[in-house]
Amino acid sequence: MEELKHVLVFGLFHSATYLVFSLGFSLIFGVARLPNISYGALYILTGYITYALISQLGVPLYLAIPASILATIAASLAIGEVAIKPAIRFPVSMFITTMAVAYIFEEVFRIQMGLVPATLPYYPGTTFVLGIPVSNHWLLVVGICSLMVLALLAFLFKTGTGRAIRAVAESWEESMRLGVNPLRVLRITLLVSGLYAALTSILLVPLKALTPTAGWTPLFAAFAIVVLGGLGSVLGTAVASLIYGFAEQLVVFTLGGGIARVVPLVLIVLVLTFRPHGLFGRGE
Repeated sequence: MEELKHVLVFGLFHSATYLVFSLGFSLIFGVARLPNISYGALYILTGYITYALISQLGVPLYLAIPASILATIAASLAIGEVAIKPAIRFPVSMFITTMAVAYIFEEVFRIQMGLVPATLPYYPGTTFVLGIPVSNHWLLVVGICSLMVLALLAFLFKTGTGRAIRAVAESWEESMRLGVNPLRVLRITLLVSGLYAALTSILLVPLKALTPTAGWTPLFAAFAIVVLGGLGSVLGTAVASLIYGFAEQLVVFTLGGGIARVVPLVLIVLVLTFRPHGLFGRGE
């Protein structure tokens, strides 16, 4: 019974973080029609910039956070101009170039920061949820993640720019007939996805050690969630995040954290085998 409580509590908490990270990844996936493999590097970039500003330059946290977020957004836009936009019509090229960018970032992090795990300050205190002691930082994470999801939904469904993003994700050709500029929409999407990668990093790095390779785990999780939920479906991403979060925690508490790392890979294989378009996706 105690293990079930842990699975329920931490499954919900992890699902919230996977959801906001996956939404940013899903936006680029939907607009560019291929995954941005360098997306996980943006997560690491934010954490390392914030860590360096605080620990090496003595910058206060309230200034280091917005500075690192702005730097990550700029990096996301730069990746779009250098690696995504030129290869938008050539799927294999885009896949290879964004993967190359991811490995370049990883090597730079390894050289500059080393292999010693880094972390950031976290919100102190403990609260009991269903009798389980939970760090107050986790409660802060869930609260901010909820606001991030609501903000993105309002942006996508209540603004002209959001409707343009959805139109381009549906069809580049049809959106151009409606007067939408897909390349402008792509840049806006890169900005938003960079922002969500950065915010997720700020929230999670205090709870999880930061290393040069730490971006691959959330990237594979986001990939599995988008495939499971269906490309372009916000509802599908939300449902898939819950499925993934609870499945991962169930494996962690029964078989161990090492085995849990293969959960996203197993999900990808199963979904692509039995339902290639995902739970809520539509076939071409």
